[in-house]
Amino acid sequence: MSDFQKDIETIKNPKNIKEALYASGPGTLLKAFEKDPTVIRLIRGGPKVIPLISQEIKENGLKLHRITLSCFAYILQKIDPAAAAAILKPLFIQSMKKPDPFFIYFAAHAIRRDLKLPVKLDDPEYSYGELQETMAWLERTERTGQGGQNA
Repeated sequence: MSDFQKDIETIKNPKNIKEALYASGPGTLLKAFEKDPTVIRLIRGGPKVIPLISQEIKENGLKLHRITLSCFAYILQKIDPAAAAAILKPLFIQSMKKPDPFFIYFAAHAIRRDLKLPVKLDDPEYSYGELQETMAWLERTERTGQGGQNA
């Protein structure tokens, strides 16, 4: 098992992400991710980390803890925003049926960047209207088969 895989296993338990369990919303959770040494190490791993996280998401999806999923979304977005959006779109669509207090916002942030919609750089918390807008744009681009720039 590589060091990156060990780090991914570590953050699968949100208790291992420094201060994450104390987060009251997406903004404070973001601050916890920014300071966590395991998260920082994974981001520094760059493109090598993307397939590992992608595989974890494919295998476990919404069964993963919402803080862990949020962390994966954060890491992917920091490494490769376009890849993050592609990996997170299916889970975002599923999550919109029953939004949680964290993951939905981190996924929306990555997807909104990809779709060239307005984003909040320092706080991933979006209004319900903005989440609905993200979903509507996703549905529109899926129907027309276009990417973010041409939608």
